[in-house]
Amino acid sequence: MTYSPRESVSAFEPVSPFLIETGKGRMTDEDFQKLMLYGYSVPIWSIPADHKKYKVSKPIKVRIYIEDGHYFVENEPLVIIGIGKSVAEAIDDFCKQVIHFYKYYKKLSWDKVTGDAERLKGIYETLFIDQAQ
Repeated sequence: MTYSPRESVSAFEPVSPFLIETGKGRMTDEDFQKLMLYGYSVPIWSIPADHKKYKVSKPIKVRIYIEDGHYFVENEPLVIIGIGKSVAEAIDDFCKQVIHFYKYYKKLSWDKVTGDAERLKGIYETLFIDQAQ
């Protein structure tokens, strides 16, 4: 990768600065292909659905990767994988599944869940700050 000069910005602790990209760098096509082959992680801070915007209490970390020409967006703790012909399609599919399972687990009472479903219900109970905006 080629980068322009970076600036140092502290992350939570002024004694441990980290370097950030200034926006002038360019990723080579070869680096982009490697990134897509091995995947990368990004946070999701809110999920739009049905004219509402669900804000998460903490970011949902998703791994994005490509396999056989399809894009995948995955979060292992939620046991959800979104699939699409583009990154945007895969993220949209992932978000629809999150809302589906949020509504599903919200309807279930605690005495109806066991094992992994109990763990997932606990996650979905605290997943969103506001139910909708």
